Amino acid sequence: MVDPTGLVHPIRLGPLALANNLALAPMHKRTHLAFRLLCRREGAALTHTEMATPRELLGHESARKAENLLAADPVDRPLGIQILPREPGLLVEAVAMLAARGTGDLVDLNFACPSRRVAGRSGRGAAFLKDPEKAVRLVEAAVGASALPVTVKLRHGYTNSPEDRERALDLARGAAQAGAVAITVHARSAGQKYHDRANWETIAAWAETLPVPVFGSGDLRSPEAVLDMLRQTGCAGASIARGAFGTPWIFRQIAELAAAGSYREVTPEERGHVFLEHYERLVAQYGPTLGLKHIRQVGRVYAREIPGAAEARVAIQDATSDADLRAVARRWFGIEP
Repeated sequence: MVDPTGLVHPIRLGPLALANNLALAPMHKRTHLAFRLLCRREGAALTHTEMATPRELLGHESARKAENLLAADPVDRPLGIQILPREPGLLVEAVAMLAARGTGDLVDLNFACPSRRVAGRSGRGAAFLKDPEKAVRLVEAAVGASALPVTVKLRHGYTNSPEDRERALDLARGAAQAGAVAITVHARSAGQKYHDRANWETIAAWAETLPVPVFGSGDLRSPEAVLDMLRQTGCAGASIARGAFGTPWIFRQIAELAAAGSYREVTPEERGHVFLEHYERLVAQYGPTLGLKHIRQVGRVYAREIPGAAEARVAIQDATSDADLRAVARRWFGIEP
């Protein structure tokens, strides 16, 4: 599908050629293989694993956890592996392992996560926005560890102070100079977390200033919002997180809207089929107990905009068996599993 506006287009990230500039952002406990495959089918040109520390990827904490974090499928390429680093040694070891294993196609370093556990207690993620020089050394280490291209995800500042925002931009400049092939900026401060309106003006400024492609993130909850962000900022692409969770068809709808000015809505029955497919893929990867736990977290989103949505969400949250979930699909999504 050709986009006459030019907002959705192919792009290169270093050696990687992407079919379009729409990426599924990494999300903790959400962008597992089951969900990535759904987004890939709907048109996401790049997907990412959940964020993980080098120790987790190397299997130092749990071999089973590492296996699930790195679960892959030939259809799900190119694939970014997001790493939450703290020091160069284990990061280099993890990147070298990924390159040798051939699971992913790029390494994405997370200097954006604002959670208290990550940025506060462990000094990872957004904590590096306060120490750009240390973050740049981590980028240099990752770039030097293998031939895998390296990208970086940032917030636009640890706080919204001018000093913190300039510090974040310095980190982005330094990352590009150190060899990062693209930067993703979530247009909020770490202190804002996911509150308040995302400041797309920052994305525009970074896109104009930095010498590598800039992907924008923040408030991309609809096809219209994604195209508005691309149009207003002139950035290279969109990194879509919560806007895709439980609505993997957003990638198709963005392309349709860009090309034709409208897009096909998803019927309750279609939602139900994708909901069940997501569940079945989770069970295949994690087993029935964890599969059910994961689908309860996302099921409430699949139930949006259907008749009886509130009751459906409650039924999904209360489901304790495969039979319960299939009864939900029959009752509220109108399908016969």
